[in-house]
Amino acid sequence: MIGIVGDSNTGKSTLLNALLGHRLLPTSYKSCTSAVTSVRLVADGEPTLSFRWKGKGEHVRGRKEVLSRIKALNEEIRESADAKAVVDLCVSCQPSSALRDLKICDGSLRLVDMPGQDETDNVVVKECFNQLLSMCHGLIVLVKHSAVRSDSLAVLLDGIAVQAPHLFSTPGAVTFVISQVDALRQDESDDEGTAATAHAINDLKKELLQYLANRDCLMLFPGFLSDVKVLCVSVDPKLTGGHEFGQLVEAVAELHGIIQDLKAARQVKLCKEIYETMVDRLDVIGRVYPVRAEEVLDNDKQEKNMRQATMAVAAASFLVTIPLGAWGVAMACAVRCAAAGTALGVGVVASAVNAQTKCDQEESQDTLGGVRCLGASLFGAMGAELANQRVSFQRTAASILEGKVYEDTLLDADGCPVYIGEFVGDVPHGQGRLFWKSTNFEAFIGTFKNGQPREGLFINEKGFCVAKCQVSAGGEVKVDGAQLDEENSLLVEDQPLESLDDFLGSKEVSNEVVDISNESRAGYKGCLASGSLEPRLGRIRGSPRGEAMQS
Repeated sequence: MIGIVGDSNTGKSTLLNALLGHRLLPTSYKSCTSAVTSVRLVADGEPTLSFRWKGKGEHVRGRKEVLSRIKALNEEIRESADAKAVVDLCVSCQPSSALRDLKICDGSLRLVDMPGQDETDNVVVKECFNQLLSMCHGLIVLVKHSAVRSDSLAVLLDGIAVQAPHLFSTPGAVTFVISQVDALRQDESDDEGTAATAHAINDLKKELLQYLANRDCLMLFPGFLSDVKVLCVSVDPKLTGGHEFGQLVEAVAELHGIIQDLKAARQVKLCKEIYETMVDRLDVIGRVYPVRAEEVLDNDKQEKNMRQATMAVAAASFLVTIPLGAWGVAMACAVRCAAAGTALGVGVVASAVNAQTKCDQEESQDTLGGVRCLGASLFGAMGAELANQRVSFQRTAASILEGKVYEDTLLDADGCPVYIGEFVGDVPHGQGRLFWKSTNFEAFIGTFKNGQPREGLFINEKGFCVAKCQVSAGGEVKVDGAQLDEENSLLVEDQPLESLDDFLGSKEVSNEVVDISNESRAGYKGCLASGSLEPRLGRIRGSPRGEAMQS
């Protein structure tokens, strides 16, 4: 997915039409912020358009028919009561001969005409824009020749650094295009014609590069400026590209050539950020017992000479009332993350309101930028409240201190859930879930060793799956095996996947007891034990422990 971004009226649709060699996208000054158009490059066949609008799917074939329908649809959306809905327009098209000759039209590349970043005052569209940025593997940033130092460009750069840092840290992923350079005025020098234009273009490039060098957000990516391409292009009314348009075509071909590298870079960078955020939360809490275990141990201290009373407390401890704080408000049932319509752009928060109103199969068909949005609920994510309700805790103080595995809930100082799952002593160990503080929805589901994530599924703050990864002892994140976005065919059967386990297959979970002595505590933070365990998530079958987790 290669996003084409920039302010409105910078020429995004015109540039995409020129790359395609077809006038497929309307170029009216009346933009439609709620329409996201993705174009998949294929080797043959006439252009086709597919989309869902007002609950109905529609397919259009033919160049003129596609252009006409997109124009009409823009007007319908603009005038509709559902103007805040995000409509995903999926186009399949044979591009210009310049791209075909480079042999990149194998259907694996999508060029996405994204909403103008200065038009995203609509909350739904803004959230949709941010999610789309995080899904992009590459970016073409359009800057009008008269706006290379604009505040709007600074806002866009800041947004990319937050939503899609992988784009700034991956060589070749971002290309800046200064557009409409045919409108440049001749300077007052003695140079004339082509020489004057070339001089003005070089000045524009230097000006943009100097502007980028002064952006604080880019200082976090020291190698970016030495690698980034800056091109100046123009497109005439016949869709003929001018100036450095040919180099832009080559840049698109280069992106196609490093598709696998771009995919892996995105997955690793985003998962690394999630991992570091969650580990920081665990480190702030430090070595404390989760809530049920703490209550049992406190009672044991108070009544250690009354064994029967202690056992009675332990046997009933799964009924201990946990202070919900704010995290029991929105997540009372399994959250639908791949939400449709107005909920598509806002992820888990808005879709929680509509929980249980649609089946997973319907939601699994929703796309953004032509790519299916895989909501984590399809793979066993359920939100903190439901996960807490499913905890099965029946341990005595003695068994906890002996290092027997048990399930419990770990809260931070504000009473918000951080981790729910299996423990040994006061250490997360076994199968468990980490939660975003902002939404109380899963950030990670998988295996923990000695207190930290080891292997499993990483989920972004909007509730969409990022990747399945392993984490090494040194905190290195590595993409692990087949990925969810490579196996979308699994989600188009009559029934959706019930859990991540259905996708991965399962392995036996180790019953080893973790050493929770004082000597081992010193190496707790930042330490991951060796070994590989597959997570068992969602509706777990075939083991007593799995049945207990569902009780």
